[in-house]
Amino acid sequence: MITNKWCLAAVLVLVTLSLWGQSGFTSSGGANFLGYSRAGVNISGIESAYLNQAGLADIRDFAADGSFERRYGFSDLTHISLAAAKRFKFGTIGLMASSFGFTEYNEQKFGLAYARRLSKNVSLGGQFDVLRYNVVNIGSKNLFSFEAGMQVQLNRDFSLAAHVFSPGNIEVTENTDLGTRFRLGLMFKPSEKVFVIGELDKLIYRQADFKVGFSYQVVKEAQVRFGMSPVTQSWSLGAMFNLGQKYYLGSAFAANSNLGNTPALTLQYYSKK
Repeated sequence: MITNKWCLAAVLVLVTLSLWGQSGFTSSGGANFLGYSRAGVNISGIESAYLNQAGLADIRDFAADGSFERRYGFSDLTHISLAAAKRFKFGTIGLMASSFGFTEYNEQKFGLAYARRLSKNVSLGGQFDVLRYNVVNIGSKNLFSFEAGMQVQLNRDFSLAAHVFSPGNIEVTENTDLGTRFRLGLMFKPSEKVFVIGELDKLIYRQADFKVGFSYQVVKEAQVRFGMSPVTQSWSLGAMFNLGQKYYLGSAFAANSNLGNTPALTLQYYSKK
C-alpha cells in the first residue's frame, strides 16, 4: 500500500523536475553550484566532475569532493554526491557517484571521466555514465549513457563553455525517455577577485532556463556567491572558505517562491605538488 509520505515525495519529485528541468542525474554538486543557481558549465576544478568534465584538466595533482543537498528542506529529497580525480601525463581521470531520493524512489549515478588540455586555451572532457532507477514495487533499471564538454579561454577576460548530457534517445519506460540536456555558458572575469557567469540550460523537451551567477573573492580565505534563475523564480546565496590551502568548505542556500528553501554543503580536498 502506498503511503501518504510516498505520495507527497512523488509529487515533490515531479514538481522539481518540472521547475529545474533536471533530475538527480544532472544536478549533483551541492554548494559548488547551488550558490550560482546551478550555473557552472564554465567552472573548473574537482566540481567539474558533476557539470562539465573539461574543467578537470585544471587539477594539478589529486582532488576530492563530497557534497550534500536537502531540497526544499525535505529529508526524502536529499542529494549526496562524491567525486575524486587524479592528473596523469596523458590527462586527468575522474570518478563520481551520486544518490538522490528516498526509499520508495531513488536515482543513482556512477561516472568515469577523462579530461585533458588540448592547448593553453582549450580543454575537453567526457564521462561514461551508469544511471540507475530504483522504484518500490516496480524494481530497478540500469541505463548507460555519456556526456561531454569543452571550455575555451577566448581572451584574458572571457571564456566560453559547452556541455551535453545523454545525447540521443534513451528509453526509461515505454512512455518516458531520458532527455538530452545542453548547456552553454559565458564567463566574464575582469579581475582575479570577480567573475560573472551567464548560462543557458536546455533539456530537450522543456523550456530553456537562463541562469546568472556572480562570485567575489572577499579575502584570500573567503569567496561569496550569488545566483538567480528568472525561469524558475529562484535565487541563491553561497560562500566557499579556504581552510589551510588544501581544504575548502562551501555552503549555499537557495530560495524558490513555490517550493521553499534548499540548503547545501560541500567539502573539498586538493593536494598540492
